[in-house]
This record gives sequence, C-alpha cells and structure tokens, in this order.
Amino acid sequence: MEKNYDLLTIDEARDLLRIGRNGMYDLIKNGMPHIKIGKQIRISRALLDTWIEEHIIAS
Repeated sequence: MEKNYDLLTIDEARDLLRIGRNGMYDLIKNGMPHIKIGKQIRISRALLDTWIEEHIIAS
C-alpha cells in the first residue's frame, strides 16, 4: 500500500489557517503536530486536518 504524505511548509499551513507567522510558531510550540527535516518544519496535511477537528469549540 502506497502512502501519500502531503507535507506543508509553515507558510502553506498558516495560509490555510489564516493566521500570521508568529501565531503558527506559537501553535507548533504548544503542541501542534509537526515534522522536522533538518532545520525545516513541515506539517502533515492529514494531521493538520485532524488537529483542526480536535480543536473545534462547539457553542
């Protein structure tokens, strides 16, 4: 079975979330799942989608 890893850059992920660069780094610092490749940070699209679902606040 072939896996498709859709890895986003910080800028791509923050564009999807519509937040600034500092906000994105704050989320990563506070537990948003990410992958480090050398000094670069990548965020799995699938994990980002799951993270969003887990952080929905029902009113």
